[in-house]
Amino acid sequence: MYKQVADYQFHQTVEWLERVGGGWMLYLAQTGFVFFDETFQIRWELEWKWAPCALYIEPHGKKAVALFRDMQTYGVIDLKQGMMECHPIPKTFHDDWFSNLCHWRGDDLFLYSAESDIVALNMTDHTFRYSRYEETPEFGAIIELAYHPIYDFERFTAPGLVTLYDELNQQFMVEQVEAGERWTIPYGGDRDTVIVDQIGATTAITSTTSFQLFKRDRQLFASEVCAESELLKVMLLDESGDRLVVLSTPQRFCHSWLQVFER
Repeated sequence: MYKQVADYQFHQTVEWLERVGGGWMLYLAQTGFVFFDETFQIRWELEWKWAPCALYIEPHGKKAVALFRDMQTYGVIDLKQGMMECHPIPKTFHDDWFSNLCHWRGDDLFLYSAESDIVALNMTDHTFRYSRYEETPEFGAIIELAYHPIYDFERFTAPGLVTLYDELNQQFMVEQVEAGERWTIPYGGDRDTVIVDQIGATTAITSTTSFQLFKRDRQLFASEVCAESELLKVMLLDESGDRLVVLSTPQRFCHSWLQVFER
């Protein structure tokens, strides 16, 4: 059984909630970024009133890139120090809507947009350039799978986990692109509100009223939530599913409620 080990209440909306190593980072609407370490304590807060339209976490958890399309700016966040350095997005890419698909390699962060296809952002000289599938075939394979002509795209989890939904058979289809491993998870619930989170072969599926935990296609845990709260997201903190962050919106005492559970 899970037990609560920490909780935080906010009067703002949590617009982003992303895992960083054994901790996590969130963005509070019109307030800024807050970083929690693996002990569930707040390590730093960064005041910033503009919500990112995309957020990319480096695999080793040292930095993140946040895109602010309305400002035509991107920020490089030092996740250790809680500092952000901002740079302009070149005018050539002002009309691009970059997806959450990404691939980190060396000093380059590869991004995808329908307008420009693959774009490489160099983290050293802060330049954007057009790229090609031949330059980064592993990222090309992720893009082709995510934009499957038959199945609906559901979730991308860096570095290479893509989840699609098969409407006909009411199941999620998970693929680890680099390893070529695939498995399915049955799901016939409401997809309009569902949120999927994954680490390796472990998947958390959250709707507004329930939460399910799977190891590949085998269900490990399931729970309903009380009628007074609306469940927004369950985020895994480890592949075993022993530590979870639960984000919900209670009807009474706060706007966003963040709880940490262990078993």
